[in-house]
Amino acid sequence: MEPAQTVNEVYYLNQIIELKNEIIKLQKELLEKDKIINELEKKLQTKQIEKNNNSTNNKTPNITSNPIITPGDLNILEKEAIFKIDDLKNSYYTIYILQDGRIAAGGYSTSIIIYNKETFKSEMTIKEHSGNYITYLTQLKNGNLVSLGDDAYINIYCLLDNFKYLVLQKIKSHSSTVYKLREFENERFMTCSSDCTIKFFFKNKNEYIEDYTFKDDINIYNILRTKEGEIVYAGYQSSTSFIRFYDLKSRKKINSTNVTQLYNGLSDFLYMLSKIYLLVGTNSSILIFDINQHRQIKEIKLDDSDYITSFLKIDESTLLSVDNNGKIRQWIINDDNLILECVKEKAHEGCIYMIRRNQDGLLITCSDDNSIKVWA
Repeated sequence: MEPAQTVNEVYYLNQIIELKNEIIKLQKELLEKDKIINELEKKLQTKQIEKNNNSTNNKTPNITSNPIITPGDLNILEKEAIFKIDDLKNSYYTIYILQDGRIAAGGYSTSIIIYNKETFKSEMTIKEHSGNYITYLTQLKNGNLVSLGDDAYINIYCLLDNFKYLVLQKIKSHSSTVYKLREFENERFMTCSSDCTIKFFFKNKNEYIEDYTFKDDINIYNILRTKEGEIVYAGYQSSTSFIRFYDLKSRKKINSTNVTQLYNGLSDFLYMLSKIYLLVGTNSSILIFDINQHRQIKEIKLDDSDYITSFLKIDESTLLSVDNNGKIRQWIINDDNLILECVKEKAHEGCIYMIRRNQDGLLITCSDDNSIKVWA
């Protein structure tokens, strides 16, 4: 005959049963969430395939080469902005043109604003960061929106219909402000931070997991993938700025170059002009690097007070740059690289942090003068 159970044993058995039931409930909720995420990802992939097919079917064959541009043709900068977004009186540091054409914007607040692609009116707000400002916005190839902040978080969202969103993941791997995120193939990405690190992530099921960390001795403001197996990154230490190349296979630095002072991590001053040439916006100059030789090959001087903050290539012959003094420059590109500039004074009253182009060919600029401007 087995001894009777004590009151304590009965109590603990009931506790165990309750815990098991709670675990089963949580497992069911996780399965439901995974199911929803998988369905959303399939829908996004289907929409992207349809969009690509429509774009291919409607594309007009290009049977003529690009016309030769002369100084008299430089008329992009002669026009005024066709629309000014300043509804929240916010300093805007980062903008991104979403796959559906909408504009995502962030800056000196922890709110991300999504603007309608036709009316340019705000239609959605995302507030998931706890710091003072959003540093960078981008969209992954799978359609998910990513925001970085001075709270050291990397936040990933799924944008739903009816102006709603789902937070898929909040990653706090860095110890201070995260400045840039660049995506690789196979659902991998890298991020850089003022904590002197570059971190690499891969996707495992429905979550991104840190793979490994590269630690340097500089605050890292910007990163770019230059070619297969290599990246370039930029930052500063003790008021000295650096451009450094890094080999992904050996996980070692290839070369390092001191440069004139860079602006800050809120701008996008590294830009791949071609498969060979890298542009670096610095104080009073544009630097051109040969990525195969890992060295600077040319410097284009500007005004002493101008920091180049962002670049945008319009076509094979035309490049735009913006700076901290609110100016937009237009450049002609030829075999000698940048040879001519046409400056638009005071496109903004403050620093222009980024310039982007949407699917309709409109130019979008954001500034700390509390506005985003749209240019035809």
